[in-house]
Amino acid sequence: MSKKGEARIQRQLEKRLKQSERTVRQSAVVEDRAVRSEYAKGAPKQIRLGADPGSIFQMQMCWTVDDADREGAWSWGVSRDWGDEIWEADLRPKLIEFEKLRWAEIESHTYGNEGKRHRSHHPMETCHCCGEAQDRLSKLERAYPDILFRFRLGNLPRLWGVRVVNEFQILWYDPTHQIYPVD
Repeated sequence: MSKKGEARIQRQLEKRLKQSERTVRQSAVVEDRAVRSEYAKGAPKQIRLGADPGSIFQMQMCWTVDDADREGAWSWGVSRDWGDEIWEADLRPKLIEFEKLRWAEIESHTYGNEGKRHRSHHPMETCHCCGEAQDRLSKLERAYPDILFRFRLGNLPRLWGVRVVNEFQILWYDPTHQIYPVD
């Protein structure tokens, strides 16, 4: 095997080790696994109409910014407070467009060429987020679930939050794609 191949394997092993350490750290913070149901207790009860009464995918998307984490800055130099200008020019108009869609339509959006299509908007386990984002979740006063939802707003910008029934609760705006960095 070439030196490049060995180095790649070593990097992959180191990445897996870091990931397992984060998972252990994350599970040590959460004493019981009732977080998802506990988090959703405050969600308003709604009658679900559609083909599958157990599915949110036929429900219209709605959103809230009430519990967004906008204090401080990330270590990579980006403020967590996105500001009024970005809100009015970039975020709010896109959220208004998403509001017109059902969750099934939102999750069906893809990008990329035919050989390699990717979902634009999708749920993501918190263990795949960067360590700083995981640490931030554990420091916040609310108990957050193990899965966040991520909207792709362009090439790099992402909007992170929690989906409770059909409501998207905005958590972070990531204009530089650092919460889930890709090589």
